[in-house]
Amino acid sequence: MAESAVQNPLEQEIAQIEQDLASKRKALEHQKQAGAIPEMPHEKETLREIVGEKIAPPPASGPASVPPPSAPAPQQQTVPPPPSFEPPSYLSEELKVKVQELINTAFTKTIDDAIKQARAANNAALIDAFHDALVDELYNYLVERGKLKKM
Repeated sequence: MAESAVQNPLEQEIAQIEQDLASKRKALEHQKQAGAIPEMPHEKETLREIVGEKIAPPPASGPASVPPPSAPAPQQQTVPPPPSFEPPSYLSEELKVKVQELINTAFTKTIDDAIKQARAANNAALIDAFHDALVDELYNYLVERGKLKKM
């Protein structure tokens, strides 16, 4: 039996995130080649999308989940927004302790456990701050493992 075949749940989640990241990057490369997007987003932004999809609550079922008709979506902005000079939301004193607890849970238990705890708090600011912190921590972790290149 190969020991590498047996991974703990956190390693499995990170391996899945790495696979999702590679798939998303490949799809984005095809979009760029087709002219659908002007340039490739940085790997950290792609990672942010993947983590955001994991954190987003599952869609509700039934008629309440059907959104009302709305105006057509605006054209996608081609100019990147200016860099933010504000500290990340997870650095506010109010959220710092709780976010750190969630990060500790993510890296000692599983990311899914931490996401469930964040959702259970029913606090949008906490979820947003956790999302930011988790992306930063995962990005640094993947850079250290040589899976991503540092910005």
